[in-house]
Amino acid sequence: MKRISGLGLTGLLAAMCIACNGRRTEAPAVEEVEDSLTEAVDSLDEEEEQEAVEEARMDEIFDDFMFTFIHNRRLQRERVVYPLPRTNGGDKAEMLHKLDCTREFAFMDGDFYTVLYGNSLQIDEQKERPHDRVLVEHILLDSLSMQVYDFERRDGKWVLAAIRAQDLHVGELSDFLTFYARFSADSLFQQQSIAHRLSYSMLDPESDDTYVEGTLDASQWVSFGAEMPRGEITNIRYGQTYNPHHVVMQKCGLADGMQELFTFEKRGKTWRLVAYEN
Repeated sequence: MKRISGLGLTGLLAAMCIACNGRRTEAPAVEEVEDSLTEAVDSLDEEEEQEAVEEARMDEIFDDFMFTFIHNRRLQRERVVYPLPRTNGGDKAEMLHKLDCTREFAFMDGDFYTVLYGNSLQIDEQKERPHDRVLVEHILLDSLSMQVYDFERRDGKWVLAAIRAQDLHVGELSDFLTFYARFSADSLFQQQSIAHRLSYSMLDPESDDTYVEGTLDASQWVSFGAEMPRGEITNIRYGQTYNPHHVVMQKCGLADGMQELFTFEKRGKTWRLVAYEN
């Protein structure tokens, strides 16, 4: 913020007082007002510095940035690179000069979001590693399609650099996602796709630090009560690699912080849910 010089402010206040009272205001009164204005400016400078520190800290971890970005309109205005290329399949990119980010990212503002991993060890490894590029995928299971949001770190700050649409038959997860679209929507198919002895590990409701472990058969899973994401899911690609025969879906609660892990394995030509953990 530009600061008014002491000489200019003093002259301005003195002139105003002469006009109103027909006499010159004493110097101490002018100095008091000037000091008050200076303190206000210093306070604003401190707030701006604090905001800059908080923003730099937010940019260190993509998840912190993402969940601030979807709720902060100022950040949305500053962190979208225009003109923004948006492609639909193989079509020529449409160059956007305005994007309603609150509406565009409404899918991230629900009760939970999901992330897909090649194995459970990647969950902590990928989030702790520094990244220069992260893809956020909005996966529409009913239409077997997705929107991919391409974020890049530029000059230490995360920005939205591109958007593209594609169908689920593209990429290394295409086989699993095609299976999961049916698994999540067809209750009979889901029961048929449960491992004969599904292992589970869950927090004991009577203890905060004790887990209960065991196995379930397909008929027991139906009444187990775990809610499978359906209709649409998300995936955040931090850089994790995928196994064509093993996928771990992490379901993260936004309000309660609860996490669930669903582990799927492909044996032969058939995918099955083989483990559950919360």
